[in-house]
Amino acid sequence: KESYNELLNTAKKFHLSGNIVEANKLYSKLIKFKKNDFLILYLYGTTFLQLKKYSDAIKYLSFSIIQNSKFADSFNNRGIAYAENSNFDQAIKDYDQSIKLKENNFDAFLNKGIALKNIFRFKEAINHFNISLRLRPNDAKVYYNLGNVFLELNSFNKALELYNKAILLQKNYSEAYAKRGEVNFFLKNYDLSMRDYSQSIKLNSDLDYVYGLFFHLKMCLNDWNDFDAHLEKIKGGIKKNKKIINPLNLLSLIDDPEIHLKTAKQFSKNIVISHNYKKTSHSDNNKIKIGYFSADFNKHAVSRLIYKMLCLHNKKKFKIYSYVYGFDKEDDLHNLIKKEVDVYRDIREISDHDVALLAKKDELDIAIDLQGYTDKSRLSIFANKVAPIQINYLGYPGSMGAEYIDYIVADKNLIPKSNYKFYSEKIIFMPHHYQVQNNELMMSNNPSSRKDLGLPKDYFVFCAINNTYKISPNTFDIWMRLLTKVKKSVLWLLDNGPVSNKNLLNEAKARGIKENRLVFTKKTSFEKYLAQLKYADIYLDTFTYNAGATASNVLWMGIPIVTKIGNSYSARMASSLLKSIDLPELITTSSEAYEKLALDLSTNPDKLKIIKEKLKVNLKNKPLFNTRLFTKHFENGLEQVFKNYIDGNNPKNIFVKEDI
Repeated sequence: KESYNELLNTAKKFHLSGNIVEANKLYSKLIKFKKNDFLILYLYGTTFLQLKKYSDAIKYLSFSIIQNSKFADSFNNRGIAYAENSNFDQAIKDYDQSIKLKENNFDAFLNKGIALKNIFRFKEAINHFNISLRLRPNDAKVYYNLGNVFLELNSFNKALELYNKAILLQKNYSEAYAKRGEVNFFLKNYDLSMRDYSQSIKLNSDLDYVYGLFFHLKMCLNDWNDFDAHLEKIKGGIKKNKKIINPLNLLSLIDDPEIHLKTAKQFSKNIVISHNYKKTSHSDNNKIKIGYFSADFNKHAVSRLIYKMLCLHNKKKFKIYSYVYGFDKEDDLHNLIKKEVDVYRDIREISDHDVALLAKKDELDIAIDLQGYTDKSRLSIFANKVAPIQINYLGYPGSMGAEYIDYIVADKNLIPKSNYKFYSEKIIFMPHHYQVQNNELMMSNNPSSRKDLGLPKDYFVFCAINNTYKISPNTFDIWMRLLTKVKKSVLWLLDNGPVSNKNLLNEAKARGIKENRLVFTKKTSFEKYLAQLKYADIYLDTFTYNAGATASNVLWMGIPIVTKIGNSYSARMASSLLKSIDLPELITTSSEAYEKLALDLSTNPDKLKIIKEKLKVNLKNKPLFNTRLFTKHFENGLEQVFKNYIDGNNPKNIFVKEDI
């Protein structure tokens, strides 16, 4: 007995001092003495929770509850473990029981609020956080979690106010600094965002994905100080399996599909697969039910690309569902899409689990995720397996590394045979190109003048209007050398705010280029943006992460693109489009060849004229902008994957033939 008490006291000391591993070992010995002691089982289960071994935590906390179903803390801690496994519905049940057993149960109210937020029940979450505040008015965690709700609701100023309060109450709150950095990023308070991310990292350098967000912000601002050192730290973190950067932010930094897959696989494990779904039968007389899931069915690049195909879908063969979220108001394009689909579902305030139930009730055959790992993704919907066939398309240009995603849409140029192994999905190979186009895009009849845009008369215009985070120091070196060699030329870039502009001007100056050789254009309406592209002479692509929708827009306006083909999906997108429009001569395979071709076209007007005339003709008679043909091919790909499923086969690579 004395030995038992000594062991228990030692275990508790280890536990209270934060030595969870040793506490866990001693509790495992204590259980051999008293297998039915609810308190030991509770403490043992709690150590597993702290060690992030959530299944073991659930197991031993459940044993504790069997021995004593009146102990509120066991329910609360098991609820946390369920929540960490993304089983939020069960977590909420446990929190409710904990609240029932213990009056004014602050922890359970707070945790329930967090779970409600994670399943998009925002009003209920806010109510529970407000109850938590009444119980503890000065608890920083409540303000932090309330801030997270308002961040999800895009109420950035309110979220900022709450994060400020959390930090005021707890000066060393690294998570709050990180989230405030995120809000300041969205509010374009870039200096403040940088300061917040830096402080968060200083307080805790191992917070999941924060270092990647910090480096991504630096890339958005074209702050290349210590670029190589930051990149090496990212690579080192990935090598050590740290959650250092999210898959999307990695695409613009490293052109390596193997590393992309590794990062995506790790990221996908943040979402626990909660259900397996297998549709049991399908009548040959029924239409194939296709569900498109998107947060971008507004005036967004994805919607502009896909809208025409939604209009052209064969309604005799397919029934089209849309599951939409991520918007505040329905704009004109949203309403056009709404009219074209057969069934429209607004899932903004529905939990991922309930969306999955809704989609299963709709009896979808194929679910198409247009979000992937981009902003506002809702991966838990697909982890719930909403359809027997699930496809990653258009939003995220790479493998998702998720076992619940069956296919990715590509072409043989995007994914050569040697790279198949770097994709967890099977591949639907389109015959010409991967990216759907809208061949009815209209430009403004009243564009800004060349003078208004700051483009000097009779100067050659190298256009590189794209997200500024895609610009690497090496790419910028090439662009500056081109400006040096082509005296009467300018580089036309996106205006991403004064900090980014100033940094790029300073980088140009350091390479011997005067400020007036860089021209920045502000964002405007899409129609005006298209019309303004006519002032460009050639478009200079970025390497590691190519132009995607922008490349499509540029070609549509008759502007040649000079690109360098890389290894990854995201580094091969522009070459896919150029091959489909039969302009392979604009695809280079090295930085030297890219620079040489851009220089040749900018100093040889006759050669550039021939390219532009060829592009003008090919716009009309090559596959790239034949949306009807693409839709036909895309539908054939869907029919093939569906037939393969009905035949009882596992997913396999699908090759859509040119002639169908």
